[in-house]
Amino acid sequence: MTASPLPVDPGFVLDPMSVEFDRDPYPILARLREHAPVYWWPQGRGWFLTRHRDVMAVLSDEDTYSPNEDHWEHYEAPPQLADDHPVMRMRDSSILSMEGARHARTRKLAFAALSRRAVRSVEPLMESLIEEILAPLRSRGHCDFVRDVAAVYPVGVISRLLGIPADSERERHFKDLADNVVVAFNPMTDEATKLRAFDLMAGYLEEIGEWMEEKRRSPSDDLMTYLVEAEADGDHFHSDEILSLISALLVAGAETTANSLSFGLLELLRHPDQLERYREDPSCRENAAYEVVRFEMPGRFLRRYAKRDARLGDTEIRKGQALYPSIASAQRDPALIADADRFDILRRPADLSAFGIGRHFCIGAQLARLELQIGLGHVLETLPNLELACGFDEVPFRRNPVIRGPAALPIRFTAAGAADTR
Repeated sequence: MTASPLPVDPGFVLDPMSVEFDRDPYPILARLREHAPVYWWPQGRGWFLTRHRDVMAVLSDEDTYSPNEDHWEHYEAPPQLADDHPVMRMRDSSILSMEGARHARTRKLAFAALSRRAVRSVEPLMESLIEEILAPLRSRGHCDFVRDVAAVYPVGVISRLLGIPADSERERHFKDLADNVVVAFNPMTDEATKLRAFDLMAGYLEEIGEWMEEKRRSPSDDLMTYLVEAEADGDHFHSDEILSLISALLVAGAETTANSLSFGLLELLRHPDQLERYREDPSCRENAAYEVVRFEMPGRFLRRYAKRDARLGDTEIRKGQALYPSIASAQRDPALIADADRFDILRRPADLSAFGIGRHFCIGAQLARLELQIGLGHVLETLPNLELACGFDEVPFRRNPVIRGPAALPIRFTAAGAADTR
């Protein structure tokens, strides 16, 4: 068998959208980490970072490295979109790309809304929703976990926190919005696909805006009302900031968490000793949520842009260049974690960088961890004799330019009312 090319070999190609990378990116990331930790990635026209210390150095230095794409030497706004297009206004108001005082202000207002009572006591909502999702599946004895559970549960949590009626057209459109956001703002997306995503997003944003105005007129005990009423130092959100924040919550809280749920179930089924421990000892489930995200990070990479000339180790970084820090690789770096390629739900997190760091630490991190704890716990406690209904190597992976995860996860279990013959 021919050895895989190393990053220093002429035949090496980094393709984070390849089938090989989708299924298991970690051997590729390990080769990069060992042989070219600061790797010039021609396809991305920037530096791909795989070593934990470099990833943390970039993400923690906001004076040098910005998440705002306007700093990229190759950035060009889509020519067909005017500055007053709703998607462009939302982009300019995004907490994901803000810097300095603007970011601090928006984050303070977001925490003012997310700290309200109904958001803090979200566990009963999660528990009732996951039971509502699983109830009609129990008599079947089988389902596609991705389609029937993981894709429905996280977006349902956010929709109901916002006060959106269950099983409504608005709730379904929230998931569609999340799907389009991750495509629209990815530098690897071709122009035609990007413009289609922008057009679809405009309609969904208008619908969310209508719901926001309804809550201004008739406030109630829900997150949308809290966002409208959020106050910090006499300041309030304006409408585009609320739309942008909800879009960010949908991407982080629905899209990413859905993939983490699927990865979590897949890895627990792949490791029977860990599955048994997870079922028998609920006290380990908080740790398990951290380990699932560390072990199988759904995000392919983050993006930062150099605001000035800098240096990473022996590599000169020029002002305007893009950098692609790989959190997935950083979380498997043996310099950070011993035996990093072993899945261990009792492992204490070495750091929380899987959820971001500094001022860009994920504002929905606690929500995501609770969803993993409650969702996976309920599935494994209430679906008897659960197992994968195909070989592990037969699980298909999705073709998404930003997020990796199973496209389907067929499972079977003892149907409600059926005799257990095992």
